[in-house]
Amino acid sequence: MIHTLSAPVLYSLELTPACNNRCPGCYNVFIDDKQTRRGQLRHRPLNAAQWATVLDQIAPHASRIKLTGGEATLHPDFAAIVRAVADRGIEFSLFTNGRWRQPEILLDFLAAAPQLTGLVISLHGHTAAEHEQFSGVAGSFAETVENIRLTVARGIPVTTSTVLTQANQHALAAIMDLALALGARHVTFNRYLGAPLPSSDLSKQELIRAVNLIDRLKAAGRPAQFGICVPQCLTPNSSSGCLAGVAYATVDPWGNLRPCNHSYLLAGNLLKQSLEAAWHSHEMQAFREGVPAQCHECGVFSACHGGCRAVAMELGLEKDPLIGDAIPLHAAPRLPAPLKLHPDMKPEPRYRLRVEQFGFVLLAGNAVVSLRPDAQPLLAAFNGKTTLRTLAQDFGQPALSLVGTLYQKGLLALPL
Repeated sequence: MIHTLSAPVLYSLELTPACNNRCPGCYNVFIDDKQTRRGQLRHRPLNAAQWATVLDQIAPHASRIKLTGGEATLHPDFAAIVRAVADRGIEFSLFTNGRWRQPEILLDFLAAAPQLTGLVISLHGHTAAEHEQFSGVAGSFAETVENIRLTVARGIPVTTSTVLTQANQHALAAIMDLALALGARHVTFNRYLGAPLPSSDLSKQELIRAVNLIDRLKAAGRPAQFGICVPQCLTPNSSSGCLAGVAYATVDPWGNLRPCNHSYLLAGNLLKQSLEAAWHSHEMQAFREGVPAQCHECGVFSACHGGCRAVAMELGLEKDPLIGDAIPLHAAPRLPAPLKLHPDMKPEPRYRLRVEQFGFVLLAGNAVVSLRPDAQPLLAAFNGKTTLRTLAQDFGQPALSLVGTLYQKGLLALPL
């Protein structure tokens, strides 16, 4: 069962539709013509004061915010919006194409923001030809690569983000090599979502091969990860189930709340109504209920969450086109081998605790873990004093399994 939080805790804020790339597979669902792409809009995006009003609504709930666009740095009030986020003490990252008007000034400004967790920078190939086939702008590869170098040199953590395409599907290891050589800490790979792109989109078999390769890189200790869920019934993989409409939401350039940045569904406008009203609207509830019936009977539903509902809606389908037959419980992939933990380790919390009607939610960065009310005594024992040996005696083996899960998600430290 997936528990819906009383309010979202993870947010993408789409500051502007303007962008200096021309990606044929742009994920912005509000992009429908060249005028929109150039920022020539019938309705102006929110200004800094209006974004401050939105932030006042989401700040009591927000664990982390991602600033995005379009290209977020093109918003004329970008600096003021960043200051508004920082003034409210909210951790944030910036998702960017790495093509900036004044790189030195921008990086000086961002490096001074203590709440900044890092930059996610689009890198769609290890050569100019690969990258620019998707970015649509000649010279963008060299500019992006140079600005990744500059960002790392400033001590700002960088994660690269790659959309899987026909042009780069055979170069994923090389893309990772380049990203790591530039100083990136993680390399994120994303399946393409949106209207069919025959010149770029992968077939199911090509995607399966790419997903399997990414997981092999990850198993070899390389910092690869998936940014978008891949249904487990397509091929077993390490991607996480989507939290859109459950713990995560997007606010578009005009203040509309949407389930995610891939969904065109409007649940309400945060300048005109409360966050709670939009989050619990009929539109948002319909999105949550869009899980295919077969997925509720699947043995890996807790890991997959039923694929991507946004792409199903955009394509006019009943389910994510990658979803196949449900996996029987007895055929579900085995869990990874349990961690070997020293019995004298003393779990210390690295999470923020949120109380919900269904129990508790543990939050740290992008990690969200829901627990039942009867977990309270165990959570109280995560005090930096109680050893794993004592936890096993008092709560049994399931407690140690939970400790391992929380440790892997960065929600617990385990000092001796």
